[in-house]
Formats: sequence, C-alpha cells, structure tokens
Amino acid sequence: MNVLTLHLSDTVKIEVDNSFTGQETIKYNGEVVSEKKSLLGENHRFEKEENGERVQYEVRISIKHLTRVGIDIYRNNKVVLLS
Repeated sequence: MNVLTLHLSDTVKIEVDNSFTGQETIKYNGEVVSEKKSLLGENHRFEKEENGERVQYEVRISIKHLTRVGIDIYRNNKVVLLS
C-alpha cells in the first residue's frame, strides 16, 4: 500500500510503500531503490544523481505512538519531511 508520494521537484518523486506484512519499498522516480522487511520500521539509504550532483537520501520509517506510520526524509542530511 502506498503510504506517501512526495514530489520534491518536477523531476524528483519519492514513493514509500509499506505492506501489512512489513515489506517496505522506497521508489525514486518509479525505480525501486531500497526494500527491507520490518514490523517496527527501518532506515533506507540510497544515492542518486541530480543535475550532475551526487545526492544522498535517507528515508526513516517508524511506528509513532503505536497508531500510525511515521516517515522522515533527509536529503544530504537536511530535513525534507518529518511526519
């Protein structure tokens, strides 16, 4: 199930999917860049080239207050999204 779709620009889209079985999938412009299985959340790291520059992303998935999925996204160690 898609938990989040984030358009960072006209050319960058990050999608976060999380199944009831704990399969977490991170997509960058439709390409799977990280997959992990966890019931409590995992950290996903990947690198991509944007405008000739190498960029590092980190997507942190967690369970917040036992009631919802939290997703924090960092680009080059700077906050893009905190939820």
